Amino acid sequence: MMNPDSLVATEKMLDVVKILLDEQEPDTLFPKILNIAREVLNADAAVLDIGGEVPLHFSDPEKVSISISAVRHAKSENRAIVWNQLDDDSADLSKSIVQNQLTSIMVSPFRTPDSESGYLYLQRAARTEPFTEADSKLFDSFVTVCEKITFAAFDRLRDKESLDVLKNVVRKDGIVYSSKVMEDLVALADRLAPLPLPVIIRGETGTGKEVFARYLHNHSPRCDKPFIAVNCGAIPEYLIESLLFGHAKGSFTGAIDNRKGYFEEADGGTIFLDEIGELPLNMQVKLLRALQEKHITRVGDNREIPVNVRVISATHVDLEEAVKEKKFREDLYFRIQVMPIQVPPLRERGQDVVLLAEEFLKRYGAEYGRGKFKLSRNAEKALLSYHWPGNVRELENKIQKSLVQAVHGVIQPADLGLETIQKDAKESPRTLKEAREAVEREVIGNALRDSNANLTLAATILGIDRKVLREIMERLGMKKEDFK
Repeated sequence: MMNPDSLVATEKMLDVVKILLDEQEPDTLFPKILNIAREVLNADAAVLDIGGEVPLHFSDPEKVSISISAVRHAKSENRAIVWNQLDDDSADLSKSIVQNQLTSIMVSPFRTPDSESGYLYLQRAARTEPFTEADSKLFDSFVTVCEKITFAAFDRLRDKESLDVLKNVVRKDGIVYSSKVMEDLVALADRLAPLPLPVIIRGETGTGKEVFARYLHNHSPRCDKPFIAVNCGAIPEYLIESLLFGHAKGSFTGAIDNRKGYFEEADGGTIFLDEIGELPLNMQVKLLRALQEKHITRVGDNREIPVNVRVISATHVDLEEAVKEKKFREDLYFRIQVMPIQVPPLRERGQDVVLLAEEFLKRYGAEYGRGKFKLSRNAEKALLSYHWPGNVRELENKIQKSLVQAVHGVIQPADLGLETIQKDAKESPRTLKEAREAVEREVIGNALRDSNANLTLAATILGIDRKVLREIMERLGMKKEDFK
C-alpha cells in the first residue's frame, strides 16, 4: 500500500502533468519538467540533459556536481534507479555519494525524438530522508509520461513548421510574414545589411522601423558591437547635443563629470536615429558634420573624438516636403538618404496581420500567465477588415487588452475592440469559395434588380440558362422577391 507521502506526491504529479500538456514548445517544456521533478520529489538538485545535434542542459541550481557512474548505470538498466548512502553494491556510486555529501541519487534515461542519450537526475543532500522505492516508481512513471509529452511537442513543432512552409510563412529574427511585399523588403534588407552604407527607413508610425534597424545591424559585420537606438523626437532640444555627443565636466550646470554620448557608446557598431525628421535645424548641422568628418566633439570640450559608427535613421515625416519648407537640411537629407527602405503599413500586408496577432497571443499569453488563446474566425475577419492607423504597435496593444477580457481561450472581435466592424468583417470573403460566392451574389443581384426579379430576363442578362440561375440562387439562399 502506498504511504501518505507518496500518495501526496502522486496527486501533485498528476496536477502538474496537466500543465505540461499545455506546453507547446520543447525549449520551454524542458525547464518545466526539471522544476516539477525537483519540486514534487523534494530533491535538493536536479539536472536534465538532452543530447542530439544541438545538446541542451538544464540544472537547478545552476551548478550541480553529478555522479557519472549513476547516469551510466541508469542507462545500462534503461529505467529509473535509486542509490542511497547505505547501498554498497557499487564502489563508484558510494564514493560519489560520500564525496558530494549526499543521502541519495535518483536518475533515469530521458529520450527525445532527436536523442536516446539524455537523462533526468535528482539528488538529496546529506541529513535529508533518502529517496524510497515508491519515489523511484513514481519518478519512472513521470519520466515515461514526460517523454511522451516531449515527442508530442516535437511533432506539433514539426507540423507547425510544415504548415508554415505550405503557407509560405517566414519567421526571421523577430520578423513574421507571408506577404510578397514583406518578402521583397526582407530580401532588400539582406542585401543592405553587410554594406557600410547609411540607410533610412521610411514608414508610418508603428510599422516596426526599429525592428528592421536591428535586423540590419544583426546581419552586418558589426553585429557583435553595440546597437544604440535614439528617439530624436522624444529628447528635449536643450539635451540633444549632450546626449548624442556627450559633455565635459563643468560644461553646464549639473555636468558633474565627463560623459560619453550615444555616438561614442555606439563606436564600432550602429546608431539608430529614430524620428530624425524631428531634429532641430541647429542639431542637423552638427549631425551632418559628425557624419562627414567621422568624429564628434563633446559639449564644453574642443577635442575631436573619432567614432566609427554605421548610421541607420528612420522617420514617418515627408522629408522631401520638409526640405522644401526649409525644415530639414538638404545636405543632411542626401547624406542619410543613400539607401531608403520603405516599411509598408499593416493594412497592405494581407494575412500578415493574423500571423502577427497569433505571435502576440502566444507571447503575451505566456507572459501574463493566461495560457493558450486562439482567434475566432470572426476575430480574424475583423483584423483583416480594420484599417490599422497605428499599424503593428496598435495590433500589439489590442492583443494585450484582448487577453485581459477574453474568456474560454477564444478571442472575439469585441475583445479586440473591433465589434463595430464585425458585421462588415463577416461579409468580407476569406476563402476562394467565399470570394466566388460574394461575386455571384453581387452580379446576380444586379441582374435581378435590372429585370425587376424576372428570372427569364435576368438569366438572359447573365448569359445563362434560367434553370442554372435558379440552382445558383438556391445554393446562395437568394430569393427573387427580395429584388422587386
